[in-house]
Order: sequence, then C-alpha cells, then structure tokens
Amino acid sequence: MTYQKLTLIREEVKLRNIDTKMKKIVFSIFYFLISASPALAQVLNIWKGTGSGGVTCNVAGPCTFCDALVVASNIITLLFQIAIPVAVAMIVWGALRLMVAAGSPERVQAGKKIITSAIIGIIIIFAVVVILRTLFHVLTGSPDFPWRNITCAA
Repeated sequence: MTYQKLTLIREEVKLRNIDTKMKKIVFSIFYFLISASPALAQVLNIWKGTGSGGVTCNVAGPCTFCDALVVASNIITLLFQIAIPVAVAMIVWGALRLMVAAGSPERVQAGKKIITSAIIGIIIIFAVVVILRTLFHVLTGSPDFPWRNITCAA
C-alpha cells in the first residue's frame, strides 16, 4: 500500500468516528427531550374540549361524534407538536453531515438527502393538518375561527 492510500483510509476512519460521535450526541439530546414525556402525559389531556359544564364526555356520559372529532383534533395537535421538532432535528443532522463530509461526494449527497427529506416531511405535515382540520370544521358545522378549536353545533 502506498502512503496516499493509507492516508485516505485514515481519513475515512476519522470520518466514521466523527459520524458515530455525532449520532450519539444527537440521540442523547433527542432522548433527553423525549424523556420529559411522562411528566407531560399528566399535563396533556386529549379529552379537553369535549362534554359540557367543564366535565369531559368520557366522565360525564356518552361521547358524541363531535366529541370524537375534538379528540382527534387534540391528538393531531399533539403529534404536530412532536413532529416539527423532530423534522428540525433532522435538518440539523443533515447540516452536520454536510459539515463533516470532508469533500466526499457520497457524504455530501447523504446530508442533502436528509435535509430534503425533512423539508418534504414538514410540507406533508402542514398539508395533512390543514386538510384534517378543514374536514373537521366542515363535519362539525363550525367553520369559524380560531381554526384550531372545534365547536360542536347544538
């Protein structure tokens, strides 16, 4: 083996080590942020907005179709609040991959693909939220604002 080949192999090993370290750091940050979920589970209430008189429909009595749509809207809101930070983390991950690519076309392409996929994911998320919330407002007969809140027609 020539000196140039050994140097290239060493550089490739360094890049793999950096890539592994970056994965560990990003995973640790993501795990730290997600580990608050048990505490958030006590605060988040998907039944908010259902029933009447301050008592949710799952406690007060049978739920209506409109209550089911309110619960679905609350779940969509929760998933939306989780999906956007994940997409932003993926964009950051792709940018980090681009920064440590060291001129390798394959690594540059992989970083660009991660960023492109994350942006497409954000666009799909926004489109789904717009379509579902519009559908919920039409089904409940309350196409008024605030758009996030569904009011059941009496």
